[in-house]
Formats: sequence, structure tokens, C-alpha cells
Amino acid sequence: MGATANLDAQLESLLNVEKQMMLNGDVDGTKKATIDILQFCFENRAWKTQNDQIVVFSRRHGQLKQVRVLICMCG
Repeated sequence: MGATANLDAQLESLLNVEKQMMLNGDVDGTKKATIDILQFCFENRAWKTQNDQIVVFSRRHGQLKQVRVLICMCG
């Protein structure tokens, strides 16, 4: 259970960075944060979480077009 809590905490931290980058309009920072999140899920074999994050990123209102394209390329 501790490993799951640790993964959740790390993911939450990455999501906070992505949110700040997106709110600041930092395209490059948002791209990097998005890829970091998807890579983190991949490396930890968190497939459901990875798929959920792809859906969230693709549906998010105001998400930068460049980031959506990047998600499609990496997904």
C-alpha cells in the first residue's frame, strides 16, 4: 500500500507542475510536464492511470493545441 501512495503522491506532484505550466501559457513547459506524466505512468506500468490522463489532457478546456498533438504522437 505504501508503494501505491508514493506513486499517487509523485503523480500528483507532476500534475501540479503541468497545471502551473498550462495556466502560465508555457507551451514548452506544458509539453514537458505532459510527457513526464505519461512517461511516469508508463515506467510504473500504471496503464489505467495513463489512459485516464490521456483522456483528461485531451478533454481539458483550453488545453494548448501543440500539447494535444504531442499526446497523440506519444500515445
